[in-house]
Parts: sequence; C-alpha cells; structure tokens
Amino acid sequence: KLSTDGRICLFTPVDTDLVVDVDGFFPAGAAFTPVQPGRLLESRTLPDLSTVDGRFLAEGPRAAASVTELQVAGRGGVPQDATEAVLDVTVTGPLGPGFVTVYPCGAPRPTASHLNYAAGATVTNAVVAALDASGRACLFTLAPTDLVVDVTGFLPARSAFVSLPPSRLLETRPDAGFVTVDGLQANGGLRAAGATTTLPVAGRATIPATARAVVLNLTVTAPTQQGFVTVWPCGRPRPTASNINFKAGATVANLVSAELGDAGAVCLYTSAPTQLVVDVTSYHP
Repeated sequence: KLSTDGRICLFTPVDTDLVVDVDGFFPAGAAFTPVQPGRLLESRTLPDLSTVDGRFLAEGPRAAASVTELQVAGRGGVPQDATEAVLDVTVTGPLGPGFVTVYPCGAPRPTASHLNYAAGATVTNAVVAALDASGRACLFTLAPTDLVVDVTGFLPARSAFVSLPPSRLLETRPDAGFVTVDGLQANGGLRAAGATTTLPVAGRATIPATARAVVLNLTVTAPTQQGFVTVWPCGRPRPTASNINFKAGATVANLVSAELGDAGAVCLYTSAPTQLVVDVTSYHP
C-alpha cells in the first residue's frame, strides 16, 4: 500500500543492504484492496505477542501433517464476503524439513506447496489464498513448526481476479512421481546455468487464452550453487530484477506476479543449475 505521495516505508531491525524490484501495480479503484498489515495467527507462546483480535494466539507449534483452520474474513480489515486474501505466511522454529500448503477449507488439499523450510529456519512467503464460504483458509504443515500469518490485502466478492486450486505447470525433477496438471513440462531435468525455460501458461489449468497475467508460486530445489531466477513475459528483453534468490542445496519458494508474453508464456532464467517447480494459483483476465 502506498502513501498519498506514492511511497512505502521499509523498517530494518539490523544493518543490511536492500534491493527492491517492482513487477506490477494496482491502479486507483482496482478490485484489490490493501489493508494495514495485521496478524491473524501467532502460534508462538512467547510473551508480548498478539493478533489483531486476540484469536488464534499462543496455541503452540502446529503438529506434523496437521491442518490449521484460520478464520480470515471479518478480521484485520477483511470484509466477511471477501473471496481471496493476500497473506504473509511465516514458519519459525520447525523441528524438521517440510512445507506449508494453503487452500480453502473444505476443498481437497492440493499437492502444491507455498512455503518450504529446513529444521530451525525462519522463512516467509506471500500467498494469495482463496477463502471458503465461511471466509477461512486452511494451512497444512508437513513437519512440526510454529506458524505466523499476517494479512496485507483482500479481493472482494465479484472481483475480476480469478483464484484457482494451486496447479503444477512445471516440474523439472526427473522422477515419474512428480507430475504436472496436464503431463506437460514434466521431468525435464536440471536447468543449466544461464538457461532460459519457456513455460506455456495460457490454456492450461483452466487459464483462458485471454488471460493477461498470473500469480505463480516459484520454487527452486537442489541448486548446485548460489544463484537466482528471473521471470518475465516471453518475447521481451530479460529484466535485471530477480524473483527468487538461493544458495547451494536450498529449497526456496516465492510468489511471483507475472505478465504473460508471446503465446501466453513466461520465461524463466536460471543463473545457476537448479531444479524448478512452478504452481499457478490465480490469474487476471
């Protein structure tokens, strides 16, 4: 959310360099509505922690393979009839490697992950979460961990923005057990350093050929060295911005809002050898 003169403020509790890339905007009057970031879930039992209304507070670490049903609508400035919310999901103090998947309660849990973590890590990712009819999102945690969820915006009912069950569009890992929604772009193997992968998006996973942009969850796994991935519309020059940064051996995910290019495709540049996994979660018509 921008101030009236078009600025945002970034608070850094310790000295650090900062890099900020912009990859889109919502004009005045757009359906997306930002809110003052508000905490909806805080599982840690430490003192002086809080949520916006005292609910979903200090309930302790989420168990392995557990599902947390989180009420989103009607809290933190999100109206009761909101259909999607933009959430910052954080894991902290996990006891082992795992992932978090966010989906509407009552729907089948998708195979996609929104956040990947290692034991002891603190990791955050943004999620555009579809809500069920009661305004809830469910969070599946593979390994025991504390969870923190903040809301930063929402999409009202009848928004043109269309959310989808997370669907896998790209899976480079060479294992027949790893599949995509339609069998395309699967098991292609490690992406090379300096390689560009063309990923067709429009026309797959119920995304119409007329879609203009999509929201993707981009995951790198098993990289052999430090590097980054850049996502951009195919047919245009590759930008200097990065969408995800990683070190050797890490599994890292990030949310990417990507405009579609030639033939409804996005291009992914990998600066270092790595496996790539891409799930689509929504689109803009």
